[in-house]
Amino acid sequence: MMRIFTCSSCSKIHLEIGNTQIHFKALPDLKKYMETLDSIDATYYEAINRKKGLARVIILPLDTSGAVHIGFTMQEFDELKAIIRNYLLEGGKCSRRPIINKKELMAIHWN
Repeated sequence: MMRIFTCSSCSKIHLEIGNTQIHFKALPDLKKYMETLDSIDATYYEAINRKKGLARVIILPLDTSGAVHIGFTMQEFDELKAIIRNYLLEGGKCSRRPIINKKELMAIHWN
């Protein structure tokens, strides 16, 4: 399951991809991420990684260190881009999820 929302407690944008979360401070950061996703030649990488026997053929780094990656099928990659694109088109107002309590917020941010 993928979803994106603006946290009503911390105002950050949270992108959830399965059990993985990516946090963005503001819309410009998410826009830059979307530009990066749009620049990826997914068909090219799908062909290369399929030859390697990978089921998830689009591999993206999760952070700037490049130590952690997340893999997508072509369909999942298209869904990821669609979710982010829709969120941006709505100006970040299409999906808000309130934090239930402080403990949940702490768990989300590993504090």
